[in-house]
Amino acid sequence: MTAITLEQPFDPAAARHRPNPHPLFHRMRRHAPVYGYVSPASGRVLWYLTRYADVQRVLLDPDVGRQLDRLAPDLAAPHRRAESRDPLAMLRRNVFHLDPPDHTRIRRLMAPAFGVRTVAVLERHVNRVAGELVDGMAAAGGEADLIRDLALPLPILVVAELLGLPFEDRARLRGWSDEIVGSGDPLRVRRAGMEFMAYANERIEERRAHPGDDLLSRLAEAERAGGISRIELVSSVFQLLLAGDETTVNLIGNGVLELLRHPRQLERLRACPELIGSMVEEALRYNGPVGHSRPLYALADVEIGGVVIPRGDIVVPVLLAANRDPAVFPRPDLFDIGRSPNRHLGFGHGAHFCLGAALARLQAAAAIGALLRRFPGIDLAVDPAGLEWTPDLFLHGVRRLPLRLRARETTCRTPKGAGP
Repeated sequence: MTAITLEQPFDPAAARHRPNPHPLFHRMRRHAPVYGYVSPASGRVLWYLTRYADVQRVLLDPDVGRQLDRLAPDLAAPHRRAESRDPLAMLRRNVFHLDPPDHTRIRRLMAPAFGVRTVAVLERHVNRVAGELVDGMAAAGGEADLIRDLALPLPILVVAELLGLPFEDRARLRGWSDEIVGSGDPLRVRRAGMEFMAYANERIEERRAHPGDDLLSRLAEAERAGGISRIELVSSVFQLLLAGDETTVNLIGNGVLELLRHPRQLERLRACPELIGSMVEEALRYNGPVGHSRPLYALADVEIGGVVIPRGDIVVPVLLAANRDPAVFPRPDLFDIGRSPNRHLGFGHGAHFCLGAALARLQAAAAIGALLRRFPGIDLAVDPAGLEWTPDLFLHGVRRLPLRLRARETTCRTPKGAGP
């Protein structure tokens, strides 16, 4: 393993780093850009990559993959023991966890639902739902929780529309999402997953009998034709509806939090609302919703940054670290909503680039735009130091974001000093 000058051993995913992992990542990039950490719980070796070039390269490397069954049985055994403790292992056969050719086959079936034309059709629906949720925040009084009242319900309602699921099922879907994402109890998570599987199977059978113009009907027809298995279909619906929405939730939450932490940039956006798209891109770079890509398996000995990673070890490309690499981003610790170019890796890279990236961008822009239009004055209602962050490095966001919502006069000119 590479020699380092940091405290040894240390775990980059430890809870103490969660509120602000970036100082640690800067140190790792300087002293140990390819860092091998031996998990004391499992004995597995995890190699953390923090340089942009290394992260980008490994996400394209065919010798590094996501599918455990591509490893030899002796090398796969330690990972399978860890996988057996995953309460949702039965729902992991989707594009997020598969390599080609299975990944390619399933992604090809789903891709049209996330194309430019479909997202454009959904735009009106997304803006309407975001507006209604923000109106609900206004009706509740002077305080609201951004995560509970806007960031969490929006993607569930939007993806349910995409799939063609009944509007009246939204409460059940929200309940399962809350259990899976927020309970922290493996038994409750597994129970919610099993209930969701039963629900998804019922909806699939309905679509087979009465197809409509929606993604679930198209996937049900693909199953009938032998293009996708039932477990792959259910797992894909789970990924879209209950797992994949976490990216959008964290993107909205982190984006609003950074605007509140950088009031000049907030005023700049109010004065120039056309910067909303650029602001979303900078939120993805500066403090993105996903800490690292799905842990990968070295399918052969792989040399990265001068370090040979042995076959069977786990590779962890840290997106948050890559997106603040000064070799790529001038003044990387500056939050600049007008940053250009902005070649961040917030949605990954290569074959596993986030399938729903365009939809996530649309939802974040709609939610944050509606919030700023509805409330000229927004402040954090708690001490930022007291915010609770997600417990692992993979998902990066706050559990709650309490806001004070108030009215104040605004102007349409660019505030002095609003630029970076």
